[in-house]
Amino acid sequence: MLAANQQHLGLGFMNYDPTEEHIVRGTIQRITYHNPANGYSVLQLEVAEHGRRMTVVGYWPKPAAGAEIVARGVYKQHPRYGEQLSASSITETAPSSAEGIEKYLASGLIKGIGSKTARRLVKAFGAATFEVAHREPEKVAALVGKHKAGVLQKALAETQEVQEILRFLIEHNVSQALATKIHDRYGNRSIEIISRDPYLLARELHGVGFATADRIALNLGLKPDAPQRLKAGLYYALERAAEDGHCYLNKPQLMQKAAALLGLAADFELGLESHLKELCQEGFLLDDNGAVYLKHLHRAETFVADFISQRLDPRPQPEIAVVITERAVKQAEKELRVKFSAEQQEAVQAAARYRLLAITGGPGCGKTTVIKALAMMCRFAGRRLFLAAPTGRAAQRMAQVCQMEASTIHRLLRYDPMRKHFLFGVNQPLPADMVIIDESSMIDILLARDLFSAIPKEATLVLVGDKDQLPSVGPGRVFADIIAVQAVKTISLSKLFRRAEQSEITGIAHMINSGIVPQIPEPDGTTRADAYFIPRKDPAESAATIEKLVAEQLPKKFGFKPSEIMVLTPTNRGELGAEKLNRRLQNKLNPSGAVDPEQELKFGDLELRIKDRVCQRVNNYQIDEAGVFNGDIGEIYSIDRLSKSLVVDLWDGRLIKYSAADIPQLSLAYAITVHRAQGSESPCVVLGLHDSHYMLLERQLIYTAVTRAKKLLILVGSRRALMLAVKKTDTRRRCTLLKQRIQQALTT
Repeated sequence: MLAANQQHLGLGFMNYDPTEEHIVRGTIQRITYHNPANGYSVLQLEVAEHGRRMTVVGYWPKPAAGAEIVARGVYKQHPRYGEQLSASSITETAPSSAEGIEKYLASGLIKGIGSKTARRLVKAFGAATFEVAHREPEKVAALVGKHKAGVLQKALAETQEVQEILRFLIEHNVSQALATKIHDRYGNRSIEIISRDPYLLARELHGVGFATADRIALNLGLKPDAPQRLKAGLYYALERAAEDGHCYLNKPQLMQKAAALLGLAADFELGLESHLKELCQEGFLLDDNGAVYLKHLHRAETFVADFISQRLDPRPQPEIAVVITERAVKQAEKELRVKFSAEQQEAVQAAARYRLLAITGGPGCGKTTVIKALAMMCRFAGRRLFLAAPTGRAAQRMAQVCQMEASTIHRLLRYDPMRKHFLFGVNQPLPADMVIIDESSMIDILLARDLFSAIPKEATLVLVGDKDQLPSVGPGRVFADIIAVQAVKTISLSKLFRRAEQSEITGIAHMINSGIVPQIPEPDGTTRADAYFIPRKDPAESAATIEKLVAEQLPKKFGFKPSEIMVLTPTNRGELGAEKLNRRLQNKLNPSGAVDPEQELKFGDLELRIKDRVCQRVNNYQIDEAGVFNGDIGEIYSIDRLSKSLVVDLWDGRLIKYSAADIPQLSLAYAITVHRAQGSESPCVVLGLHDSHYMLLERQLIYTAVTRAKKLLILVGSRRALMLAVKKTDTRRRCTLLKQRIQQALTT
């Protein structure tokens, strides 16, 4: 080991095994970088055995110059900063030399103890300073005062406690980063809490899943059939079901999924019954006649059902309302140069009578035109109108058409990150007479609860969407369930305004929706169309074709900029998945070193470069005053490699700074999944399809993908995959009882 370490410290270190783990002891001379949010640190270490300096990178909550540490990890060669020890664990030991103790105390880590106090203490007690401060604080008090002596004694005790906690967690195979996060959350009770119930981590710490908590539990000696493990398995089987879009699971489904998650034999399922009963008694789950819910999802579904059932009776329509609606329709027809269909006119009239109105229709059927007329109606009547949509892109389209402000639903409700809930709600409704929500098929049951709770009792809520698109990413099928209730006033727009012969894309979408496999032409040099199919045999060949289309052919032949091309795929995985397509397209469109080698950053498996197209993957209310939301796309504007931070030029023009703690929320966005593309449109869409996507292929998915294209649609891959997708419906039916709850509420 010593020989290996000597190699790395300047004695021929170029030849080393990057997988071999090394242990280094030394004193922190300088802290190059420290991120207090996640503890990531870059430390300059003077190695005890050789008196040489080296760089150590890893996670450490409160590093201090002068501290002595033991770092365990592997050596890596950084392209700019050279050799580093990438530490999997860093353990602090008390400084043993007088010089080290003085530097440690003078670092400012202990508030109230500065360089002068450090010098006096070390001059008096030398290398025994810490021992004296801990065991004989009266001697320290005589020298620097009782207050400082108490502060020092307490700080040293806390430091020792932190070390013991981190050492315990790391010994049980908890990573340094997670160990630091656990200590930050639970403090001196960390060992007690984790030993009692390791699964608490998955419930209370963001980014910790069941698999991680389960691994820790088993390392702590918990038996595979321990009650807390079985209960955790039941709970997280329901959480995973919610991630798949389900509001509940029936008992047999839940038992089966929990047994699989826990790695138990199928015949063990019945043994979970008593644990399920306990979870319900403890208030974590709710058994509603055999439908088992996470409690917050049951509350949300019940609230939404009650809200809908209370808003269905029509109001009397005064004469002035009739005049205003007619005037609004005429004005919209004039400005948009269209003639309203009878369905569209009925939709505008219904919005004046009903407190809840649903408007559904496919592409080219005039949903946006109706929204324009409703905005005019409110303007003429002096009514307060709010426009919103689940995504920023959809809200932007509404704003452009209606020539008034529109926002995302989250911004409309004003999320308060300090109190972790929306400002507008049951106790403070929106100051609105009408609220129009576009792309309503994207609303999940939890967002529906938050939105509906903020709608005033007498206000009109208009939900506009396409019932045939994919349902929300989150749990539920809210829009489809609402319009499935016969008592809900629903206007279905069916007349095509974008004629199918003028737009093959619109015709293809409607054929798919009718279960007809469209015959999309192949490009032959003579056929002019706005939709093409390029057949390819395997995923790798399809991916190579997509790469060439985006980087060369589409910009050259059609004049599209790469930013105007949306590459879609059903999945993240595989050769034709978003992850590998992104790497291909990044290396082709924005290769390493193309702009500035210093403006590149490697973050785990993610390589980011200036001008990369990126996508936000979760809602983040704290990163900016207006928030950044799941699906927001932007371009990397600048990168700071030293602080491991970057700035993203978001689609709406805002410059958003991402710290090292926030960057994992980003992914490359040269290619995205169809689910993530909901609510967005693009001049050109390239869709990869293959038989290997079989489990994901269904009519709603292919329909949603096709309807993202405005000017040009290109499908690359297998015609058989297209046929399978068109013919398969309801393959992933969601477990939701919203429709039944609304109907039940109407009869009681």
